[in-house]
Amino acid sequence: MFKAYLQDRTWIILFSILGTGFVTIVVALGILEKGSGISRANIFYMFILMIVFLSIGLFIDYGRQRSFLSQLNKQYVEVSMQTGEVLKAYQPATKEQKMWAELVAKLNKEYREKLSCYSRERQQHLDFTNQWIHHMKTPVSVISLLIQEGNKQSEIRSIRSLLTEIEEENDRFRYGLDMMLHMARLDHFAIDLKAEQIDVIGLLREIINEEKRQFIKRRLFPKLVISDDCVMVYSDKKWLTVVFQQILHNALKYSPQNKGEDIVMKVEQTGNQTAVSIIDQGIGIPAQDLPRIFQPFFTGENGRRQQEATGMGLYLSKEICRHLGHELSASSEQGKGTVMTVTFSSNTLHGNVTKL
Repeated sequence: MFKAYLQDRTWIILFSILGTGFVTIVVALGILEKGSGISRANIFYMFILMIVFLSIGLFIDYGRQRSFLSQLNKQYVEVSMQTGEVLKAYQPATKEQKMWAELVAKLNKEYREKLSCYSRERQQHLDFTNQWIHHMKTPVSVISLLIQEGNKQSEIRSIRSLLTEIEEENDRFRYGLDMMLHMARLDHFAIDLKAEQIDVIGLLREIINEEKRQFIKRRLFPKLVISDDCVMVYSDKKWLTVVFQQILHNALKYSPQNKGEDIVMKVEQTGNQTAVSIIDQGIGIPAQDLPRIFQPFFTGENGRRQQEATGMGLYLSKEICRHLGHELSASSEQGKGTVMTVTFSSNTLHGNVTKL
């Protein structure tokens, strides 16, 4: 820090030496003009005196500013929104330092006010979004009940076909609302977290049962490959369910429809690691798209063929796994299928959860 202080005053030191040199020359010329001379020892003595007094002045000035400069250096390394107030508290020694400290303090204050305003607006937007989603889920549920009732009472094939189409669109609507709700809650992930021991095989069976209508409609068959009837992992059941539902939704959507293919859910244990893979025999992911499938809004070549693709499902799943401390990976071969794997690498969730 002292070296930087001297470097900032290089010109002062240089001109002090030059000034002393010119004064010495003038004095020497005046003495010579009167027929006398000045010894080299006296010239050297003048320069020594100049250097001594300049050094003393610089050390005194540095001592005045040392506390402020030390804090300035610390704040430069650890910038915070209180930097201006901290610098003012260390009593700037010069008017220039006072002006800079006040300027930084004003900028900090303005930034905090704008950030606070933005945070309030964003929170209002999230609250409205969550409320709107909950309101929309009610009519979606009512529509589903009406469709079921209509299917029971109607014997006309055309009406049944119409109800089926309405049901499909309603399912897409419900899926979109659920995804939007999960994205909104992702910002408060740590608050909405409940770490617990989960039977991952039982959870997969629950999800398969929930999606049985989709399996039947698409003529696809779930196949559970396990080495044990009960495999326990540490996670959050609600968020982990979202991950598996998103992956399974993609597997259902991109598998060959009405051909009786299997969607395999495989649970493997290796040491302390547990890997859950969902394997489809669908269209696969092009090699050039595979590195980008977890990016937000990326739909790729396959997504462009599916009008309802949002590019957010895998991004949401990846983010949830990252916050939980799990690993989500993908492997695929175009035309042969895709494997999505969630790896649980720890026997506890504590310390793995990413706090937002």
